[in-house]
Amino acid sequence: MEEEANVTNETPAQHEQRQAEERRASYLELFFDLVFVYAITQVTGLILGDTSPGGFLRALFVLGMIWWAWSAYAWLTNAIDLHTAVARAAILVGAGASFLVALAVPDAYGDDGLWFALPYLLVRVVHLMVYMYGLRDDREYQLGVLRSLPFWLLSPFLVVAGAFVDGDGRAWIWGAAIALDIAGSLIAGRQTYRVSAAHFAERYQLFIIIALGESIVAVAIGMRELERDVAYGVAAAVAFYGAALLWWAYFDFAGIGGERALHAVPAERRGRLARDVYTYLHFPMVAGIILFAVAAEKTVAHPGDALSTAGRFALVAGLGLYMLAFVGLRWRVLRRWAYERAAAVPLVALAVLVTPELDALVVLALALGVLSACIAVEAIRLREVRARLHVA
Repeated sequence: MEEEANVTNETPAQHEQRQAEERRASYLELFFDLVFVYAITQVTGLILGDTSPGGFLRALFVLGMIWWAWSAYAWLTNAIDLHTAVARAAILVGAGASFLVALAVPDAYGDDGLWFALPYLLVRVVHLMVYMYGLRDDREYQLGVLRSLPFWLLSPFLVVAGAFVDGDGRAWIWGAAIALDIAGSLIAGRQTYRVSAAHFAERYQLFIIIALGESIVAVAIGMRELERDVAYGVAAAVAFYGAALLWWAYFDFAGIGGERALHAVPAERRGRLARDVYTYLHFPMVAGIILFAVAAEKTVAHPGDALSTAGRFALVAGLGLYMLAFVGLRWRVLRRWAYERAAAVPLVALAVLVTPELDALVVLALALGVLSACIAVEAIRLREVRARLHVA
């Protein structure tokens, strides 16, 4: 009753603030995320088509462009009212264009580069138009976006220009487009971007869990033609355990900690923290999930053979990027080191690289075992912190 009285007696400004903090992700946003995660997981096929060092780098550029486009919409939907017909229609147009982007990802560096670049341009232009329209009554926020607008508008046009260039030139032009987006976000970080903490954190949490689910699907598709025997069952179990372990590493308490950190900082600093923790530091997490899926696919395809050099690189880089992202996250939020997760990076690399003769399935299991031990030690060391986060 006392809580109801407090809500009834709140001022209009307090009511607006409470609604912003209690806002959750909508079904429209979830639908949009599903389409974009499909585009993200298509990068797995792009990597498997070219496992050279250059192939990994080119795939990273495509992943970066897709991530930046999705993240831009996460900021957009956090800032505007999605209940209007204009906003909903625009988000659906963006989702449709992103579906075309996803279909073109496996051949993004081939002859059909424009099928990737032109829908990508539409995704980004729709985002900026809706952003400006949705903030028409919030002049301060709109001016903050306008300062970064030249960078965010030039970037997708540069992507289209890159589609007309063959070879490595296309990759470097697309890398420059990503650099423009990052420059725009650094300028945006100087402004006061109002962020609804619960909604913003939930968008990224949902993206991570959908990406993990899609990575399992990608591995399952690669196993369709395999013979159903003991090795098949063990490979499926180990691959699933790996995805579950990545889920545990994020959702046990790290994901909750990020949201609580957003709630705790003053409103004028929340935008910068959201940018660093979610837009920046969640990208290596997503890249890690994709690379782990590549390693898992290569493992389950030939579990009794030695894991290829590309498969070992994907496994080490995938788990390493995923763990290092948490190291950076904890340092950014608490100025403390995630010792166990930092230690997991060289230990996993050592376990994978010094066992070149072992079967692929054994190498994958060994790497996951090392990672499990590090996370278990962390869970014991921080058990009181974990308990407070889950109770609060």
